[in-house]
Amino acid sequence: MLSPGEVFLLTISALSPVLSVFIGGNAILHMAGTGAAIGFIGGGVLASAMALLFAELSASFPGAGGVYPALNAILGPRWTYPFVILRTVILFPLLAFFATGTGPYIRLFLPSVPQDVAALATLALAGLIATSQIKRGAKVIAAFLLIEVIALSVLSYAALTHFKAANLSLVLHPVTLAAGTALAATPITSTALAVIAGASMTAGADWATFFAEDMLDARRRMGPVVAWTGLIAAVVISGPAVLMILAMDDVGATLSAEAPMAHFLDQTTGPLVSAVVSLGIIAAIFNGAIAVMMALSRQLHAMGRDGVFPGPINRVLQIVSPRTRAPTGALLVLLLVGAGCTFLGERRLVLLTSGNFSEYLLLGLAMIAGRKAGVLSEHFRIRLHPLVPILALALSFSIVAANWADADTARVSMALLLSVFVAALLWHEWAIRTGRGSARLSGSDLE
Repeated sequence: MLSPGEVFLLTISALSPVLSVFIGGNAILHMAGTGAAIGFIGGGVLASAMALLFAELSASFPGAGGVYPALNAILGPRWTYPFVILRTVILFPLLAFFATGTGPYIRLFLPSVPQDVAALATLALAGLIATSQIKRGAKVIAAFLLIEVIALSVLSYAALTHFKAANLSLVLHPVTLAAGTALAATPITSTALAVIAGASMTAGADWATFFAEDMLDARRRMGPVVAWTGLIAAVVISGPAVLMILAMDDVGATLSAEAPMAHFLDQTTGPLVSAVVSLGIIAAIFNGAIAVMMALSRQLHAMGRDGVFPGPINRVLQIVSPRTRAPTGALLVLLLVGAGCTFLGERRLVLLTSGNFSEYLLLGLAMIAGRKAGVLSEHFRIRLHPLVPILALALSFSIVAANWADADTARVSMALLLSVFVAALLWHEWAIRTGRGSARLSGSDLE
């Protein structure tokens, strides 16, 4: 059985601070300029608050399905089914985000390699490794986590030693690139989207809930682990990103760089240190990509086995390699759809991966309904109830509103996510009423 400390380390490894800072940070800087500081600070506060919801719900209904058992028990399959489907759909652009984010760091060493080629090669190699019978122990996980800690420490040290008090104005009055290298005030819609993206990048404490069945005395210990992980992750991820903005010298050059974080390190620590850190980033993120593909392929395989999707899709997802027993059908789907998503572009990918409005909506509703029905555990209780679930509901509607206000890109992304949720809801109702498909999920589907 796992101890709380072991679950904490596994969770921090799964949410990957390096991905959030060095890839997510690049994307948010490109989207909102120095408004990324407000994005990470505001997003970190929201993410740590939302972790409290995961904490109480998972303490009440611990299971390998993450928060799904709690939502299913309180709200029923009618609402949890579209929730799981939307989260599954978002995983494809998330995988593409891994790949495209690695590209700029690969191009630091191989500048002649096109961005699309680097992204597709990353996906293909990660997928190839994921089809093997690879086994990674705790020592390997610890090694890559150490790499992430070193990379974040170097970035933080470089930022602290180059801190500029004048840059506080860049946080209070954020600027972004308007045309070429010309700086202009960051639009309020971009800042709002940066906060939403920042919440997504600093979130991930709910990964701990997937280890509930392997954790000793989960009902009593899971809540505090999730809550503290949410707070620590928010600080560890948002801190270096904000410090970097407070230490930027040439703002225009940094924001216009393909990888602003790498550019900053190059300017403050020198090419050699920057190159070593970038190699570590590539290794850590690639390791994360393999882990994500292995986990997601098994999730998709389980969903196909349980008849969650239409018949032809289920049959493909059930294909398993007779030699390695890897879910090759699900891996193929991940590779094909993930590869297609890489062409959506950095901005649209970050909007899609951070636009899951249904998560906070249903978490808030489940908390309110669960407290009212008296079905939630006494082992971990959020104080000042119902402040946090009301905040979750407000955040859900804010995600939709902020995305809808951006007619250029975000509105299309949100329309897609809303359509997926509604379509899944209607499919579930049709499948149950006609008996042509189970459209039901077991707790193991999210393992």
